[in-house]
Amino acid sequence: MSPLFLIRLVLDFTAAGLLLVALAYWWLDNTSHELIGSGMFVLLLSHNVFNRRWWARLPRAARGRPGLVTIASNISIALVMAALLVTSLLMSRSVFAFLPVSGGPTAREIHILAAYWAFILAAVHLGLHWSMITAVAGRLLRAGSPNAIRTAAIRAVAGAIAAYGIHSMVVMGIGDRLLARPSIDFWDFQESTAGFFLHHVAILGACACAAHYAAGWLRWAGGVRRVTDAGE
Repeated sequence: MSPLFLIRLVLDFTAAGLLLVALAYWWLDNTSHELIGSGMFVLLLSHNVFNRRWWARLPRAARGRPGLVTIASNISIALVMAALLVTSLLMSRSVFAFLPVSGGPTAREIHILAAYWAFILAAVHLGLHWSMITAVAGRLLRAGSPNAIRTAAIRAVAGAIAAYGIHSMVVMGIGDRLLARPSIDFWDFQESTAGFFLHHVAILGACACAAHYAAGWLRWAGGVRRVTDAGE
């Protein structure tokens, strides 16, 4: 396994972690929030540089419904991140305060909307690549071949995470944030900081599980269709 590939995975997970921390705006001061966001964008830039060949192959990359899902996911997260970057520059009061631009309430609303959509789409992106990630982890940990007991245990854990993630979506009001509905509910970090991150990690896990198993079902459905068509 290439050391460069492992470095890429570490950088990608670090970027996801920075996005999660950046969501805790009221736990941070504004300068820390902007520095964390800037670091995340640097890592995202490196991610796209590493994956530049995928973008070059985009016109012929779609092969069946799972391929289309991956393409739609990647394009969507790229657009959302672009909106997040532009509004970050417009609203900056510290890191990019020297820029001759300014944003008002609209930029702030778009920034918050883009941030939560970026979080959900990052979870979907993770889920679509979960098989690759688990394969890498298996080789690093020198795990044996898959067996029924381990597979059942993993699926049980995934189900528990998904169930708690759905509960966390309600607790954190994710639906309102994804639809840009006004909300005055803010997490009380003085009461619990760990709870905020636990809920968001559970939401990330739930969305990743949904994307992973949905992609698996699409691959299965596509295989069934090809077999059926070949028999006609």
